Amino acid sequence: MTRPRPRHGITLVEILIAITILLVGVGGLLGTSGSVGKQMAGGNMQTVAAGVAQARLDSLTSLSCATLDAGAKTGTTALRGVKESWTVTDGRNIKTIDVRITIPRRTTQLRYQMVIPCRD
Repeated sequence: MTRPRPRHGITLVEILIAITILLVGVGGLLGTSGSVGKQMAGGNMQTVAAGVAQARLDSLTSLSCATLDAGAKTGTTALRGVKESWTVTDGRNIKTIDVRITIPRRTTQLRYQMVIPCRD
């Protein structure tokens, strides 16, 4: 009687298990990449918002206090999908500039404040 030779190689069941494990791993990577993409888009919008607020603060701080009293008290603009509104309030020898930024698909506004001394 002859003994059957052992078979070398992999079976169909082993191939199916390996494909299933591979698909679960790839599915996890695809799900993670989608959330990373959303986070990066949100970070880009916040960078734009910070730039818009900084530009507004720079433009208002370059004005004299008398000019701020005359007409630059409030305003709103929209730039690259970002809406901004600002107010200038009087204090005792100071002006407080409050800039609020609204980003699409974000529930809360970003708020930037700056206090400038008035010496004129």
